Amino acid sequence: MSMNLYLTRPGRLSRKDNTLFFEIFNIEDENLLVLEEETPIDDDNAIVKKHALPVESIDAVYVFSETRINSKLLNFLAQMKIPVHFFNYYGYHSGTFMPNAEQLSGDLVVRQGLAFSENASRTEICRSLIDAKAHNILSILQYYKRRISGTEEAISKIEELKSASAVAGSPDEIMGYEGMINRIYYDSWKIWMTEAEEFTRNYNPPDTPLNAIISFINSLLYTACVSEIYRTALYPGISFLHTPQTKRFSLALDLVEPFKPIMVDRLIFRLFDRKEITDKGFRAHSNGILLTDDARKKILQEWDALIRTTVQIPQLKRSVSYRQLIRLDCYKLVKHLLEKKEFKPYKVQY
Repeated sequence: MSMNLYLTRPGRLSRKDNTLFFEIFNIEDENLLVLEEETPIDDDNAIVKKHALPVESIDAVYVFSETRINSKLLNFLAQMKIPVHFFNYYGYHSGTFMPNAEQLSGDLVVRQGLAFSENASRTEICRSLIDAKAHNILSILQYYKRRISGTEEAISKIEELKSASAVAGSPDEIMGYEGMINRIYYDSWKIWMTEAEEFTRNYNPPDTPLNAIISFINSLLYTACVSEIYRTALYPGISFLHTPQTKRFSLALDLVEPFKPIMVDRLIFRLFDRKEITDKGFRAHSNGILLTDDARKKILQEWDALIRTTVQIPQLKRSVSYRQLIRLDCYKLVKHLLEKKEFKPYKVQY
């Protein structure tokens, strides 16, 4: 069974034959704050633990702490088609080492660019993305409607905005509807979450525990999508809903939108509802609220289990994992661009 490798402690990643070794350095927890923020680790740190993993079992490497990696290892990971995602001190994705693309298609890139430049084509893709996202948001609101009262007004408003976005004439207009849907949706969280009573979505820096955990798991979803785009011939820098950016794979920002409610948000609800994440999982910092190392490890454990969880897809007559669902949406976009098939991002059944 394949897996992701998450490196949350300072150490050294190396390779011998077809095995990856991660050596954890002996650094006290109280010293991690200063170390991660501004001080490089020394090569002579004592090693307290050593993990070995066969490289064939690894899909991607996620680096969250100061880690020694050399160019020979990166060359080996590139040969094995394993991307390495780097996160900064605040838990934000800062960059990805991406092996050469598994598939190349100049024709697809040209068509992707044309679809962006033609307003009708771009708007059609944007409508599909927001229609799926709104549908998946409504699935959550309907779930809580069956258990507690109070979501009826939010459901009604989002259904109206969903219908309006379906006839919107431009990506900017659709983004406007998406913003209104998000505000209504996030405001409804207080109905079933005490942690959301004073919640307002704030992106950078996160100023509350809830904003911190949303941003962190959004980054995990984003990098998972980057990995799946890499396995197709799509060009990650040409997006439709979000304006193409110079420092991010903006197509991933598009394709994750339908998955945020059902992957990021539902995971957050479970973590808080089961008290697996509490106030002790966060700490104040001059640049906002940060997750503690223990909380981050718990989230990564739950996230890794989630992306490997399978769901039944009636059209395919089989079950697929959430990670595969993201890749399927990538291929749906490919078919739309090359064969003009209708682009239908994943919608949860409810």
